[in-house]
Amino acid sequence: MATQERIIPPTIADDGSIHYLSITSAPDDSTAVCYMVPDRIIPVVFVPGVMGTNLEKKDSNPPVPVWLLDGNTTVGPWMGRGAVDRKRILDPGKTQVHGGGKIAAGTAQTEDELRRRGWGEVAYMSYGEWLVWLENALNDAHAGTDYGRKGLRESLCHIITPGLEKLARDEVALSYKYQFPVHAVGYNWLQSNAVSAERLASRIDEITAWYRKQFNYHCDRVILVTHSMGGLVARYYSEVMGLRDTVLGVVHGVMPATGAAATYRRMKAGTEGAGIVGVLSALVLGADAASMTAVVGNAPGPLQLLPSRDYGMGWLRIRDGERVVELPASDPYSEIYTVRGTWWGLCDDQLLNPLDPAKKTIDQDWSDFEDLIQDKVQKFHAQISNKYHANTYVFYGDDEKHKAYGNVTWMQQTPPLLRGDVPPMVGLLATRGSEDPATGGQLIKTTVDGKASFAKFVLRDADEHGDGTVPVRSGRAPAHQARACAAFAGIEHEGAYKLDATRRFTLHAITRIAQSVKGTALEYKA
Repeated sequence: MATQERIIPPTIADDGSIHYLSITSAPDDSTAVCYMVPDRIIPVVFVPGVMGTNLEKKDSNPPVPVWLLDGNTTVGPWMGRGAVDRKRILDPGKTQVHGGGKIAAGTAQTEDELRRRGWGEVAYMSYGEWLVWLENALNDAHAGTDYGRKGLRESLCHIITPGLEKLARDEVALSYKYQFPVHAVGYNWLQSNAVSAERLASRIDEITAWYRKQFNYHCDRVILVTHSMGGLVARYYSEVMGLRDTVLGVVHGVMPATGAAATYRRMKAGTEGAGIVGVLSALVLGADAASMTAVVGNAPGPLQLLPSRDYGMGWLRIRDGERVVELPASDPYSEIYTVRGTWWGLCDDQLLNPLDPAKKTIDQDWSDFEDLIQDKVQKFHAQISNKYHANTYVFYGDDEKHKAYGNVTWMQQTPPLLRGDVPPMVGLLATRGSEDPATGGQLIKTTVDGKASFAKFVLRDADEHGDGTVPVRSGRAPAHQARACAAFAGIEHEGAYKLDATRRFTLHAITRIAQSVKGTALEYKA
């Protein structure tokens, strides 16, 4: 029990001496506490998904945004644009990150401070509320939480978070000895994720150096939180570039760890448009193969979302009655992605370059596409294969209501009377089709014994639980290496961080990752 001492003002005696009188009060249970602002900083860096970064025309002054997700009106002009405009504007070499996006309100920070932290680089529509929530949850010491005794982190000591054990009180207490400013680092999602990882590396260096220089704080490591394709960027940064020691840990949300078969489907039939960004993606990238191929066929980043070898074999299925062809057998790059002149191959060479209507450069365009697949896609997949930070936490969608393409199946649906004689499968696979898969399927005409034979193949609906984009098989792929890998129902891919359950999982994981300061320069010495 503390003893309180009351000091009486001094009196002056006749001889000029000064007399002090101390009266000691009865002991009570009060405790004097002096809170100090932590001088150790662990920036939490959010890395968005594909299409989640605002883009502008390169070297424009003033900046001219070309992809800005501030609200519905910012993407309206795309609705009337065709493949020519899409290819001309969304060029990986002519675009760069735009930092002037809308900043979400609701934190104790000024707009200038949040812009310095990169919040204007990422899509306000997708991430604005999420960044506010995370900033407030991680920096709530001044919000009446009694320094952890009443905050969200403390509540995780008492409730079950899927995939995670309850937090211990001392884990929460340790986390309150650090500041966790929330940053966002966007990237040009049209470019290779390897290039985006280089930008992430540069920004992390800037972020940590700023706190050391500005306040003389201890700050040499970050925690990464990623959404979707941002997870691939983070994995390349930490594991391929050899910068793991700058990261205390990583939280991956709905990451297509081994790819997503939906990428193939969208190249063949356009973006299906699920969720807010899904609808916007359909408007920008296009709702048909022509619009989609004009952009993605020349963009390494989105193509790196294709299924890798780690995804597994036989996910592309062509079914004609009882006859079924399953691809790939061993190599998706040579067996699907660079197969030219067929109706089922990934890319229609006629659609690659709408800026060349006469197709004078079609052979060169195809050669460039092959190089892109081999040098940027296949190589990238091999580099990140089964590589994850040692302190990784993952959540993914597993929901029947949000099915994703685990397999992609083409089904033959021509009535027998209209079809004619049935050709061998090799004949069906070796030709081009007509019509657009987005508006009815692929119509195949072949010849059997001198007579015309027809077959119409249509794409079946998504077949696997997931989040509408990433199937379970890819979302849970890191389970064998992650500290935790949790499945959640009710997740829609774009809005993965809009659910209370996934937000709490992320906060829980960050708090546990913070325990890794032990043995580093960030640890408080006894």
